[in-house]
Amino acid sequence: MASISYRRGGWELRYRDHRGRERTERLPGPPRRRAPEELLERKADLERELRRGRYVSPEERNTTFGEYYLRWQSGRRPISASRQYTDENRAKNHLLPYWSHWSINDIRPSDIDDWVVGLSRKMGPSSVRHCYTLLRGPLRRAVKDGLIPDPCVEIALPPKADPRKGFDDVLTAREVHRLVKCVPTPGEKYSGLRTNDRYTALIMMGCWLGPRWNEAIGVRVCDLNPLRKEMIFGRVVVNQNGSHLFTEQLSKTNDSRTVPVPQPVMDALLRHLAVHQPDASREDFLFTNRNGGLIARSGFSRDVLKPALARADIVERRITWVSLRHTAASLMFDAGLTLFDVQRRLGHKSPLMTAEVYTHLMRERYEEGRVRKEEYMRRADGLGG
Repeated sequence: MASISYRRGGWELRYRDHRGRERTERLPGPPRRRAPEELLERKADLERELRRGRYVSPEERNTTFGEYYLRWQSGRRPISASRQYTDENRAKNHLLPYWSHWSINDIRPSDIDDWVVGLSRKMGPSSVRHCYTLLRGPLRRAVKDGLIPDPCVEIALPPKADPRKGFDDVLTAREVHRLVKCVPTPGEKYSGLRTNDRYTALIMMGCWLGPRWNEAIGVRVCDLNPLRKEMIFGRVVVNQNGSHLFTEQLSKTNDSRTVPVPQPVMDALLRHLAVHQPDASREDFLFTNRNGGLIARSGFSRDVLKPALARADIVERRITWVSLRHTAASLMFDAGLTLFDVQRRLGHKSPLMTAEVYTHLMRERYEEGRVRKEEYMRRADGLGG
């Protein structure tokens, strides 16, 4: 095991580590009849660590966070290209400039708290929590390897934004009808352009079926089944890294789903296919821009959705594509679909998530149930009399 001796003006603790390499830890000091108490304690701790397989070398304890982040990143489970892009940017801008040169053994919970407070002054709660996740990953790996005690203890993170949606966040069925009619630009100058109503079916699909943006743009011709009145979302998705658009397989929940399509929506999709994609093959995208390429979300919002909302006189609320997805959920509840029906159509992993986000939209369903029960009780009371 370990041995202590006095050599060259200091005390030396010699031992072989868990890999069989000879190591020496040195403590300067004068000779004496008995070795220093701290060295004796270190010897006892060291032998216990070696015996239990928990030995950590001084070099590993002093590894910088930057070095350990690279190890963690290389061994991380596969993630989507869009998530990788976001993680790399947040690490480059907010994580590594602060923590890169810290020894992982020196990071304390209070240090993490201070960093979180600083981030909270310049970014939103969800971004702060995302950056903290990138910090916690390497540190938890170091804890698992036995290099450090866990510093991610009772960290005060900013609260999550309330995910619940209310009726101010969605459009009514009348507003959806008005918006769809206002997608084409009016006027004689535009009426003859075949591309003028290119995005009508896309917005109609968003308001009634509720796909995520990257799922909607990733729909291919073969995903549309007019005979069964259904379509598939999520087999191919379109993501965006800055100005670069690229396709990936499967949605954010790593699956795809088949959604029933109401006949008016199916008619609009088939009309779009006949007018704007008459020569499309089965593998071609159903929705493209005027040049036949992938649709950029920012350009769509600026050049199509925002002007259509203005023409429909829907200007008092901030409506985005996500709002159209929430609108679809609201209209599904209004139509009488159950929580599980809405969950499957929206592609949520669990009905609990659907309930958490859209609980306020279900209040009218609860009220309707209360009224029905009251009417039933009155009828029952009359029968009893």
